[in-house]
Amino acid sequence: MIIDRILPQYPLRAGWPLVVLLLVLAGAVQPAGAAEPPSLNGHLAILMDPAAHLTFSDILAPEHQAGFRPLAGKGINLGYTRDAFWLKLSLPAGSDVKGALSIFPNYLDFIDVYVAPPGAPQTPASFTRFAFGDYRPPPREGPSAIAPTVFVDFARGEITTVYIRIHNEGTSTQLDLQLVAADRLPTRNILAGLALGLWFGAMTALLLTQLVFVYFDRKPHYTLLFFSTLGVILIYFGNLGFSHAFVFAGQGAANDAFIGVNAWAGLSASSLAYAAMLNLRNRSIWLYCCYLAVAVFGLLGSVFALANQNLLFGPYGSITGVLGALMTTVLGFRQMNSEGTASRLTAIAFALVGFGATVAMLQRLGVTWMPDWTFSAYGISVLLQTLLLTGAMAVRLRDAETQNRRMQEEALQHARSSEQIAARLVAERTHELVEARKVAENALQAEMDSQLRQVRFLEVVSHQYRTPLASIRSNIDSIELSLADMGKADRTRIERIRRAVSRLVEILEINVARSRLQGPSFKPSMEPLTVAAVVTSATQRAYDLLNAPDIRLSIAEDAATVAVLADRDMLELAIINLLENAAKYGGKTCGAAIMLCLERRGAAAVISVIDQGVGIPEQDLPHVLENAVRGSNVRSVEGSGLGLFLVARVMTVHDGTVEIESHKGTTVRLILPLTPG
Repeated sequence: MIIDRILPQYPLRAGWPLVVLLLVLAGAVQPAGAAEPPSLNGHLAILMDPAAHLTFSDILAPEHQAGFRPLAGKGINLGYTRDAFWLKLSLPAGSDVKGALSIFPNYLDFIDVYVAPPGAPQTPASFTRFAFGDYRPPPREGPSAIAPTVFVDFARGEITTVYIRIHNEGTSTQLDLQLVAADRLPTRNILAGLALGLWFGAMTALLLTQLVFVYFDRKPHYTLLFFSTLGVILIYFGNLGFSHAFVFAGQGAANDAFIGVNAWAGLSASSLAYAAMLNLRNRSIWLYCCYLAVAVFGLLGSVFALANQNLLFGPYGSITGVLGALMTTVLGFRQMNSEGTASRLTAIAFALVGFGATVAMLQRLGVTWMPDWTFSAYGISVLLQTLLLTGAMAVRLRDAETQNRRMQEEALQHARSSEQIAARLVAERTHELVEARKVAENALQAEMDSQLRQVRFLEVVSHQYRTPLASIRSNIDSIELSLADMGKADRTRIERIRRAVSRLVEILEINVARSRLQGPSFKPSMEPLTVAAVVTSATQRAYDLLNAPDIRLSIAEDAATVAVLADRDMLELAIINLLENAAKYGGKTCGAAIMLCLERRGAAAVISVIDQGVGIPEQDLPHVLENAVRGSNVRSVEGSGLGLFLVARVMTVHDGTVEIESHKGTTVRLILPLTPG
């Protein structure tokens, strides 16, 4: 049957204790008085073969037969050894029956079983050989695909002889034999499979639960406990023969490395998890260092296992594991009342796993006086420990949730009190802000009224002065016409008067325009303009305003006809401001000409004003376009700091930009987007 070959013939003590009820039920279905195979106790003998050179024919010789010494019980534990040995079973039968002989555990390297019929002579030809072990492929025929199992026939009054050769170099050597009636084998397989299924299922469920804790509460010891539990599952996956049957078929070295790495890496993960759960880093740094040392020792064991030197490391690793388990048990009980229920569950869990690990390690070291049932103590203790630690984590999370809920309630009360206080403060501050807004609005309105009055005053002054200035200019023109024979000196005087009148008119108009830009009259009137015409007009106005400075106008050929959408007065004022700054800080002081250039840069017109004056300090460049900001090197020169500020404001409403470079002298560029088409 397929199920007979998939489910292993493990001794039921290797399974889950809760299946005792299943055992009772299984015994109830057996027929009363059914024939049973003979007991193994008292019929087992051993012959050591340290050199591993004895053949089956050799041990049948009388001199080697005399070397077999009897063993008590039905198994043997040699610990970490490389010696090969032979076992001899001489089983007298009280009835005719067919039995099934199973060998446990399943990770031994080489197992050779020789079975003879009842009463057969002791010659090699009488025996049938069966080969098992994880250095050989899993059996494809026979009672089991996993556990080494053979059928043995018994006849009343006859002796059935079985020889077993064991040679194991990858792990500790311990052996237990189980003999049952062949007709009970299917039931035994089912019960063993159920037991193992319950154990692996429970451990997997706890593993997934721990994974949930890891996801929702990202504490290091949850993650470490998860890997510790995973390591135990993988250890038993290897020890029970599943890794040999399904993963490393016939690859004994890889299987031994798999078992060893999981065992010692599990020791490392457990050590770190327990240190974190006991909070040793904060409570006792030297104990924390001890646990770190155990973790490092476990990682070292993994290296030995990968190098197929597990037998060399095993005794030291087992002793370290025993000491670590005992230390964890003691520390767990010392702290069992520190956190209430959670710490008590943790202490019990540590005690259980301490007992189980100690028993398991002592068995691996070859302690022979321990009863058979202790072989499964570690697996059961780990399951109970994982269950208790998971429960402790749940209790901690529940306590944390309760504390969090209480803190939330307290925070809510504080929030409500704070909300009431805040509401009062908001009402008070709102009233203050309303009053402050009224004051600010009144101040702003007063400022706007003041600016408006200033603009109107300048407009009135401009209007009042424009008429007499026009009269003066008209009379000067009349004088020039009436005095046809005047000398050169008189004509020069008349020209100076005319230019002075023009300059006064220009000053009035420029100041009125500047006042409008600063006040509420800042309302551009956009129209398509030829930039060259604006630049030329601004040059002439600056010439009159600044008392004939040396301005050299340069218009590139490709820029002579470009047009922009702009306010003529604002754009001219921006150019005049730049020319005025150049004349004030560069033109007349250094004797160099002021360059005014117009060029085209892609889809933009660039107006550049270049002087060779004092320049602007590098640290002042980012701020000179701000209101009332001047260069730190021109404090002795009269000025208000409004010129570049007004230029930047004009460029903003025209969607243009201002570029300033200052090395030797200063270059200011006004970049304006051209009109489409």
